[in-house]
Amino acid sequence: MEMTQEQREAYYQALTKHVNESRGYPKLSNIRVLKIEPNYCEGELSITPDVCNYLGIVHGGCLAALADTVAGVAACSTGTGTVTLSYGFNFLRPATGDKIRCVARPEKVGKQITVFCCTLTNDEGKTVASGQFTFFMTGPMKLQAESQDQKTQNST
Repeated sequence: MEMTQEQREAYYQALTKHVNESRGYPKLSNIRVLKIEPNYCEGELSITPDVCNYLGIVHGGCLAALADTVAGVAACSTGTGTVTLSYGFNFLRPATGDKIRCVARPEKVGKQITVFCCTLTNDEGKTVASGQFTFFMTGPMKLQAESQDQKTQNST
């Protein structure tokens, strides 16, 4: 989907707000989108006891959710919605500290299938995990503000 620079910036702001502020798993898991560019995204996971396993390190599922969220936003950066088809993920060292940062870059951008690679790093810049995510492009993505009825239902 072709967008002007102004449309792209407005879309990125709406997409960032949607991921960071809407009710859903990213918000519940302390995941935030920090930066969106065409076919690129950066995000982070704030480490709290709620995202750690019994050993006190970030649960692998939270790391995978961070990467899936960030890669998915990168795939959606051109205005097309996505669903994850598959992913492969490598845990390379314990994820500890205050935040885990994730960067998603494209490996293949297609009309229907898109592949992104993610690198997750700790506060020291050391890689804690990496993965490859394959997405099916579902069609034009529409971001709309929640209606008052939806907000009321979500708060109950």
